[in-house]
Amino acid sequence: MPLYTHAIVREVPDAYAECLTLEAIDAPIDVPKAREQHAHFCAILAGLGLEVTRLEADESLPDCCFIEDTAVLVDDLAILTNPGAPSRIKEVEAVEQALRGIKPLAKILPPGTLDGGDVLVIGKTIYIGLSTRTNEAGIRQFAALVEPNGYTVVSVPVSGLLHLKSAVTYLGNGHVILAPAYVDPSFFKEYHLLELSEAEAYCANCLNVNGTILMPEGYEQVKKQIENLGFPVIELDMSEFKKGDGALTCKALLY
Repeated sequence: MPLYTHAIVREVPDAYAECLTLEAIDAPIDVPKAREQHAHFCAILAGLGLEVTRLEADESLPDCCFIEDTAVLVDDLAILTNPGAPSRIKEVEAVEQALRGIKPLAKILPPGTLDGGDVLVIGKTIYIGLSTRTNEAGIRQFAALVEPNGYTVVSVPVSGLLHLKSAVTYLGNGHVILAPAYVDPSFFKEYHLLELSEAEAYCANCLNVNGTILMPEGYEQVKKQIENLGFPVIELDMSEFKKGDGALTCKALLY
């Protein structure tokens, strides 16, 4: 796992209450509570030793707090995405300005689409979800950018959830946490799999920050399983981001 020293996050706009969702939500999003949860997340990152840069929210971009979808940072390259939802394309502009001067920039261009939430990097293998937001043209462009640096790109079909990392993330030390109801485990057969029930699927999205696993609260059995693998765990209240189809990895760019 890479050692992270920096994080870039984006604040939660009032307009987040009208963010995109796959399905109608049962209860309205509580934006002030979402901001509290986001501030706590940022404090956790800072407490783990990261320097956190906080970009301003844009009220014309309801989903802008889900900054992961706008860029993928691989080694010394920042790949700016072309988000699959048209309403999110302009989110990339502020992120491009934030990354300029930090890393060389590359871009995914139309007709390719790619959301960062579909990109899972494990060592020199990069799994990319073929989803409603990421298409084959976007995956081909991404592969052309990283394969010269020794990476292998694997396309993984995603169904029923928004992104690949909604269903699978890498814990570290060869361990993958995965919801087999939404992604085929055979793509990850070379790893030790922690397979989740459909009811536990939301906590497939975990975030390893320098050896500590951040996970959503409310999944005590899964927490114990992760701790038994030797990882310290920090639980976070993600209720208002879950309503917006967001998860932990969505909320930051780490490098």
